[in-house]
Amino acid sequence: MKKIVGILLSVVLFISCSQDSIYTNYFDFQNKEWNSDSSIVFNFNSQDYTNLNFNLSLSYSNSYPFQNIYTSYSLLDSSKNIIKSEMIEYQLFDKKYGYPIGSGVFQDFVLDSIVIESITLNKNSEYTFLVKHSMREDKLYGISRLALDIKRN
Repeated sequence: MKKIVGILLSVVLFISCSQDSIYTNYFDFQNKEWNSDSSIVFNFNSQDYTNLNFNLSLSYSNSYPFQNIYTSYSLLDSSKNIIKSEMIEYQLFDKKYGYPIGSGVFQDFVLDSIVIESITLNKNSEYTFLVKHSMREDKLYGISRLALDIKRN
């Protein structure tokens, strides 16, 4: 039994080490409201890694009034040139039954999504990742946190 547990632990450590994060940061929304005029800004250095995956995590609650959210992101280099930009729809609640999608319990949930997969960046360069919501409402209630996790591919 100890041998099996040791092997499983080794496999988990190997998998977790093979996808090291080079940058992880989050933004907490005050009073769980996201204003349409505010872009969330993440500044990071690509370090020695050039082939990267970008994962966004959105924390929300049952008080969020819609079943989805549209967000837009832009990845900019140090000269503020847009490298990649896209609008993404997150389905937060099931369309048919209305239950929350993602992980979590009771009233708070988290939805993770890879938004950029395997992008090549220059080594040891500064970059900016901007995220804003693209909904028609000026203020979105029920959104508590937005996190960015950048991992090497």
